[in-house]
Amino acid sequence: MAFHVPPVANETDAICAFLGQSQDAFRVLLHGLTPRQAALAPSASALSIGGLVKHVTDVQRSWLAGAVAATGLPPAPDEEADYRDGFAFRETDSLDDLLADYDEVCTAVLDAVRRLDLDTPVPVPDAPWFPQDVEAWSVRWVWWHLVEELTRHAGHGDIVRETLDGATMYPLVAAHDGLPDLPFLEVWKPGEPPFSSGVSTVRLHAEDLPAARAWYADLLAADPYLTRQEYVEWRVGPHDQALGILDRRFTPDHADGGPVAYWQVDDAAVALAGLLARGATVREDLRDLGGGYRGAVVADPFGNALGIMQHPVVPTTETQKTEEAA
Repeated sequence: MAFHVPPVANETDAICAFLGQSQDAFRVLLHGLTPRQAALAPSASALSIGGLVKHVTDVQRSWLAGAVAATGLPPAPDEEADYRDGFAFRETDSLDDLLADYDEVCTAVLDAVRRLDLDTPVPVPDAPWFPQDVEAWSVRWVWWHLVEELTRHAGHGDIVRETLDGATMYPLVAAHDGLPDLPFLEVWKPGEPPFSSGVSTVRLHAEDLPAARAWYADLLAADPYLTRQEYVEWRVGPHDQALGILDRRFTPDHADGGPVAYWQVDDAAVALAGLLARGATVREDLRDLGGGYRGAVVADPFGNALGIMQHPVVPTTETQKTEEAA
């Protein structure tokens, strides 16, 4: 992927060049990632890099079918669940298969750009998000729509990737293309993952949980999304950090009653072992917290409580998420 498209001689060349550049962006976004990393959604967005690649594969396939048919409609998912699955990439999925499917569709689209008449009408699908006063758009419109769709999601992917491991576009392009370090640009290189991607949950304690719930509901101007007999929790801010309150009767006997900040980690077992090797001691041993969440609390060598929290890879809905830190 060059940093810029080459000069173009006509509209077909321009579509191929800019569409091809946008397609390459997703190969770059996946560069150096493991399947687990490709499945993570670390930003305010609910989507992962793998999910975005899967989505733009489906989008290109759908619009390509409509442009080739020319007299039919782009196929749409039969059910909402099918559409949502088009965004889902799991850590057990194959990156090789994902890229092979993506490359196949990208090649077919660029081939169609070269051979289809740009002025051929393509009927507008019957869906509420499409205009109701337009009977058809052209093959030309379809290709430029794909340019728009891919560039928008490539920018979306830039944010997700930078949040994931700090990698940005130019260093990633250089690494993907095998370029050497330049005076103004250091090529991206894989490194050791950080201990944590940030604070996940802060757990407070209260003698009177109903009173504490009411006080914080007024402070945050929102009711907790999760309410249990012994625990309530809010999601705060664009990254959905959690603020929870645990009834003090359920606080472990050895806890000092102070707040516990849970740091989000990729693997709670590995993080716990690393903390113990550095002199920390277990306060609350590693356990499953429900909904794919795992956590533990240690005391650092200076007596401070330090929590670790492993999140599920596939984002869940608010109704599926269960107690994180009680």
